[in-house]
Amino acid sequence: MKARKIAFLLVLSLGLLWFSENFPVYRYFEPQSAGWTWWMSYAKDLIQPFAFYFFLCIGEKWLKTWRSRALVAFGLPTLMEFAQDLYYRIWAGYQHTLVYFGAFDPLDLLMYAIGVALAVLVERQVFAKIFKFWE
Repeated sequence: MKARKIAFLLVLSLGLLWFSENFPVYRYFEPQSAGWTWWMSYAKDLIQPFAFYFFLCIGEKWLKTWRSRALVAFGLPTLMEFAQDLYYRIWAGYQHTLVYFGAFDPLDLLMYAIGVALAVLVERQVFAKIFKFWE
């Protein structure tokens, strides 16, 4: 893989991850407002799998097809989402803890799917046509 493509993928994926975690949502939305809730609950769930897909593109030597990268980019967050549900059903009942591990939300799965689908479309329909170093 060419160094330009690797650099581009790193900047894109890590930049989106940084943006999703460090966006100053409190400057634009009041806490618990609709905008706050949409950002905290769903926008990050769309952006992060999108970024994860492009991070996985760096490993195209091992994940050779877009289908395999999409499966991993969707599958890992989905497993983590189901693990949140299992945590509260199995573990939290036995241990009193003050640590918040998130809560299962089926709409998160939809956001993961949309994020990965958008990433695949951008890679195959936009980047492949714009950048000559994209193969």
